Amino acid sequence: LGDHRQKKTLLERALKIEEREYGPDHPEVAAILTNLGNAHGDLGDPLGDHQQKKTLLERALKIKEREFGPDHLKVAVTLANLGNAHGDLGDHRQKKTLLERALKIEEREFGPDHPKVAVTLANLGNAHGA
Repeated sequence: LGDHRQKKTLLERALKIEEREYGPDHPEVAAILTNLGNAHGDLGDPLGDHQQKKTLLERALKIKEREFGPDHLKVAVTLANLGNAHGDLGDHRQKKTLLERALKIEEREFGPDHPKVAVTLANLGNAHGA
């Protein structure tokens, strides 16, 4: 439907409920934080929304690393999103670092020729070209 503001509003509401029910550091909260972070990036404000995206994804990453370990596939998804947030803010070195970490996990989980690996490779290539 393309209504990114409504997406953000509903995810913020869901986050409040999840935090109340599970506490601020629960994996369910991390999933909402990841989606909410990406929603902030979808709003289109060149800097402000990407900064909030980065902040929310950093929080989600801490929770996922603690709950699942640093090399879990759920961590890789957040690493890739966070890497892209850094790139949107102009920090292409950090984007590269985070995407390289995500790529190692994805290649281990999916193999080197999987389409999900290709997406991360493309994003990593963009980081190198920036």
